Amino acid sequence: MTGMRLFLLTAALALAGSLSAQEGQLPSWEVEELAASLDENTTKVEQILDGVRPKEWIQDGAPEAYVTQYDELKADLNNLRLSAQALGRSPEKLSVVVDTFLWLDRMGSMLGSMIEGVRRYQSGAIADLLESSRGSNVAAEAVLKEYMRQIVVATEAEMEIAHHEAQRCRASIAGRTGGR
Repeated sequence: MTGMRLFLLTAALALAGSLSAQEGQLPSWEVEELAASLDENTTKVEQILDGVRPKEWIQDGAPEAYVTQYDELKADLNNLRLSAQALGRSPEKLSVVVDTFLWLDRMGSMLGSMIEGVRRYQSGAIADLLESSRGSNVAAEAVLKEYMRQIVVATEAEMEIAHHEAQRCRASIAGRTGGR
């Protein structure tokens, strides 16, 4: 009888996962495409940043913090790339989705500040290129945010079913053993 309960619980969890996918959860292939797009855009941003020279801005009165920020931004772009690649491999893993979202958010904030410095101390054209790349990431960030919500809702539904089934099994076992 325990084997049958396990089978029913497994079937209920599979059905919950299937229902959540049918109710509008972003398909994994779209998340894989998004991850590939993030990886590609990260490469573009790095190529644009290769032409940015924050050390030279200091002689024009720029704060030295831009140099540190530039180095951190380059490292964050690498972390975003690695996270996007992991997302492409495992689009269903919430931890990977969250990591990618957080790196994307951090990179967006840092890029915004760097854009201001580029515009003020180097070139409006380069700043515009960076701004365009940042815009692409903002759209990806919105999609990831919604996808995270969808995964959480689906996981909560699965956990609720599992909890309900566990309580039902517990009550059934308690009833057979006389409540001991």
